[in-house]
Amino acid sequence: MDRKDGMASIEQVKAELAQAAEQCNTTTNQIRAAVEGTEQVLSRLRAVAAGTGHPAIAEAISRAEQSKQRLIEAATVLQGSTQAARQYISVLG
Repeated sequence: MDRKDGMASIEQVKAELAQAAEQCNTTTNQIRAAVEGTEQVLSRLRAVAAGTGHPAIAEAISRAEQSKQRLIEAATVLQGSTQAARQYISVLG
């Protein structure tokens, strides 16, 4: 965004918004991969928990579940950011 008057052209703004939206998509996919990894952790913890009733295992499962839920929430919020950026691109025409 390099113009003499300091203002970005509509095309420059649209290009920046498109790049931001694309980066949001990439990051959302990375978060989804982390959700899958967390699900694998939960599967392992639950398998171990079947053989023991120790409170530490229950805590580990609980914390992993919280982590998974927060990751899902983060992906959802980030998707909203992508949609808002794309919506503004369409407003600009």
